[in-house]
Amino acid sequence: MPLTKIIRAVAAAAALVVSASVVAPSVATAQSGTPSTAILERAMQRYRTARTVDVTFTQTVTNPLTQHSLSSRGELQRERPNLLSITFSAPASDRIVADGNALWVYLPSSAPGQVMKLPTTGERGILLDPLGQILGTPLAEYTVTPATAETIDGHDTHAFTLTPRSQHGLFTRATVWVDDGGVVRQLEATEPSGLVRKITVTQFRTNVSLPRSAFRFTPPAGVRVVQQPGAAS
Repeated sequence: MPLTKIIRAVAAAAALVVSASVVAPSVATAQSGTPSTAILERAMQRYRTARTVDVTFTQTVTNPLTQHSLSSRGELQRERPNLLSITFSAPASDRIVADGNALWVYLPSSAPGQVMKLPTTGERGILLDPLGQILGTPLAEYTVTPATAETIDGHDTHAFTLTPRSQHGLFTRATVWVDDGGVVRQLEATEPSGLVRKITVTQFRTNVSLPRSAFRFTPPAGVRVVQQPGAAS
């Protein structure tokens, strides 16, 4: 199975928080001189250029057909170019780790007794970073329309709906809520499967020191390692 399909399948099973050519902006994106859109551009630029990112979050993934929802919370840490750690406090013990050589997916809450070891090179290690999927793409690659602003955890926000121009992304549309300081407070993305992932950010820090231990993973005793072709031994 191609790596992209594996990642999509893993993302759906895990209920994680976890490019097209640049074209001329649409009428909506051409309004980048307005304060609100400038805030969105600043937030995206901040995420794309950050050496490290440390985010704590809560998340709800909803299947609109069944109206079944699954909630989680945890911490996402990322260091360029290809280090990623997503540690869940609920469900406890679930972890996603890209250590620079392999991508480890350990989800005892949904797949007990096993850990997947996938190949990772370059930026592939951060494909399961939902903030990176959205904020890491140049604004010109989206059609941007205004959305309904909300006050989130006491922060007034500006809201934007982003629709990718390419049809081959990991989401079909997303709404991002950004405060006046250019900090992302919430995002909601619809995936190709129809699942809706809503993430509320409780802490957002960039360019901070992250411990090396965050990007190490040792399979627990008795857990079977399911190694995909191409993964480092």
